[in-house]
Amino acid sequence: MSKTMSIVGNEYVMGFRRQVEWAGLIASAFFFGKVGAGLFMMSVYTQSRPGMLIGLAIVLGGKGGAHLLFLGRPGRFWRGMARPGSSWVSRGLWAMSFMTAFGGAALLLPAGSPLFQPLALVAAFFAFIVAVYDGFLLTSSNAIPVWNTSLMPVMCMFYAFLGGTTLTLFLSHFGVLQLPAGALLLPQLETVLLAVNLAIVFLYLITTVNSAGAGKRSFELLVKGPYAVPFFALAVGVGLVFTLVISISAGANATPGMVAVLTVADLIGHFFIFYLLLRVGVFKPVIGLLKI
Repeated sequence: MSKTMSIVGNEYVMGFRRQVEWAGLIASAFFFGKVGAGLFMMSVYTQSRPGMLIGLAIVLGGKGGAHLLFLGRPGRFWRGMARPGSSWVSRGLWAMSFMTAFGGAALLLPAGSPLFQPLALVAAFFAFIVAVYDGFLLTSSNAIPVWNTSLMPVMCMFYAFLGGTTLTLFLSHFGVLQLPAGALLLPQLETVLLAVNLAIVFLYLITTVNSAGAGKRSFELLVKGPYAVPFFALAVGVGLVFTLVISISAGANATPGMVAVLTVADLIGHFFIFYLLLRVGVFKPVIGLLKI
């Protein structure tokens, strides 16, 4: 049998196979979860009720909806919550539930209520778990080396903060929410987060380039194979480099049009970085090839 290191469709050669179950819907769930949770946390910081409500709606409608569509039958949703002690899926679902409960309770309180801030802070804590648990879920996948890295939760966390900051600036520029005086440094924070995320992606590539076996196959798919163009053009080029240039050049004087372009570009990069990392997940099956 000739030795080759290629991957053919959904089948494997020399014992490697690419996962195909997690694709668009799961990537959408990751995307909406981080963006919505990030907006919610930033809105708690800026004490913006409209921002909190929008962030909560994005998590419930976007992340929750994508998960339900992926499951196919809503009745299976509750089965996913049955093992919080051992499953990151269960922990994430419980975090979404508590975020909804405490966040909804805070939003129902009248303005000036002394209970608003404590409830909002508890909801923000669970929103943070919603933002990062996808990273821990991927890290726990020992069979797929490209996911099994401690950088995954870090990447999820900083992308959530970036998405939340971007949407907060967008909504404030278009009058949906008002920023307090203490939040005037958000444009500078946006620039810092873009630079940090770019550095994390670069570090992720460095740690992956020397991988062996299935990890190496994933790296080749991402930077040399069919996913190289969307990765470098959309996830990195549009989502990080282009947005960083706009953020630095505009600063605090960005026009609504520039903020809109930056927001669209950031969201494109945000979706594609995790969609592509899911698509290049390669593992080595337990059952090897027969020797002839």
